[in-house]
Amino acid sequence: MLRCVTRKLSAALRGKYCSGYAAPLFVAVHTMAEKARKGELFDEFADDLLAERGVRPLIIVGASKVDDALVEILRRFLLPKISKANGQDELLDGARPLGTFSARIKTCRRLGLIDETLYCALERLRSVRNLCAHSIWFDASKSPARDHLAELSKHVTNRRSYKLTKERYFNNSLLQPIEEWQCLLLTLCVLLEAIREKVKSTRGSKVALRIAAK
Repeated sequence: MLRCVTRKLSAALRGKYCSGYAAPLFVAVHTMAEKARKGELFDEFADDLLAERGVRPLIIVGASKVDDALVEILRRFLLPKISKANGQDELLDGARPLGTFSARIKTCRRLGLIDETLYCALERLRSVRNLCAHSIWFDASKSPARDHLAELSKHVTNRRSYKLTKERYFNNSLLQPIEEWQCLLLTLCVLLEAIREKVKSTRGSKVALRIAAK
């Protein structure tokens, strides 16, 4: 399929197709290449996550990936930033209103970009991430980390996405404690990546915008 599209694009550039055909082909090829690149990047991330044998760094890295995914979902959904093209996003970057993990999770929920169960799972991940980042001693087998894991599992393990993740990366085998964390984190990342792919930019409220223009 990709070879076919590429051949048609080359032909279009040589003038064998009408000029209007080249632009859609450019978009198609670019989209395929971009998806392949992102797929490769995610596979690299998954490999790194599965290679990590320490629970504490595993949770910090996994939560960071989840945080990045939330940023990209919001960036895609919200209207373009008001600041200059090369400037920071006035909502999402740095010490801005949506510059924290907590704010991004809550905003995605309030905008209807994630459901209640995924929201609860992300909040549990945020809590245990904070324990990892700010506690001198951390033991995933003891409370409160153990309690957060139980709640996180409750909101994730019944999902089809979790079962598919377990099948792909762990061959449906019985998971060791660190593998439980790996599977949960990968599932959350897969879900958010799927949302990011599908979400479209809001056009705002037409009624409100008409009133504002008066």
